[in-house]
Amino acid sequence: MSGKEVLDQRDLSVFTNVFFYCFNIIALPVASFFLSKTLVFDGLLQLTQTKSSVCSAVTAVVALHLALGLYIYKAYSGPDKPPSKRD
Repeated sequence: MSGKEVLDQRDLSVFTNVFFYCFNIIALPVASFFLSKTLVFDGLLQLTQTKSSVCSAVTAVVALHLALGLYIYKAYSGPDKPPSKRD
């Protein structure tokens, strides 16, 4: 493998990781808000509109913090394994 191919693989790996975490940070809170509101708070518990929205917002905030915490953990834990030196 040439140096350019290794660099391209690293760039692709970095891009996929960033895309994965960005998608989770955006989609997870939105999905958790609407799913918890529709299925749990409106459907199962039959709360009022205001209480249902507040509880769903809290659920979305918790989901956001989990996604951000996972991103921060991954950022501080470093790469999975150190790059090997090739001559």
